[in-house]
Amino acid sequence: MSDMNEHEEGEIVDLDTCSKKKSILIAAAIVAVLGFVGYSYIFLCIHYIIGGFAAAGSFAKRHSITISAGTGAKLGAVSSFLGMLVAFGVFAIVFYNGFTEADFETAREEILRKFYEDGQPEAAEFAENLTLEQVRPLVVGVMLAAGSALSLIQGALGGIIGASVFKRGPKAQ
Repeated sequence: MSDMNEHEEGEIVDLDTCSKKKSILIAAAIVAVLGFVGYSYIFLCIHYIIGGFAAAGSFAKRHSITISAGTGAKLGAVSSFLGMLVAFGVFAIVFYNGFTEADFETAREEILRKFYEDGQPEAAEFAENLTLEQVRPLVVGVMLAAGSALSLIQGALGGIIGASVFKRGPKAQ
């Protein structure tokens, strides 16, 4: 089947005949690239919503169909999650290889100072005993969990928005 399909008015298109892979991969690439832009995180991880929107819009446009909010949500969630995994993989490599013991000591001293200033000596004592080897897996695990949840939820939201904006032809089921 070609990328651009011609459909008759009132026709219902079978979603199983429409390939989703290209739309998902394009949107995942967008999410991954925008994941390296620090401002996207400042704006509440907007790149996940953009990726979901791009996935639903690309799919609807490529096949000249109108998709449901549920289909848009699925496309958006999958594409944002895959893009997050790519960006996260690069982050993990950089974090494990680029964050040195000296960087860790500088960060730990700042954290200890803040704990003592805030009147939390127990937390400061706990932080004094941490090593870089203990902190790395914790940081990576927390970021993977948070990134997974955010990418799935926001990607689905972007897909729903994309499905409602891109009405391109007959309804697909």
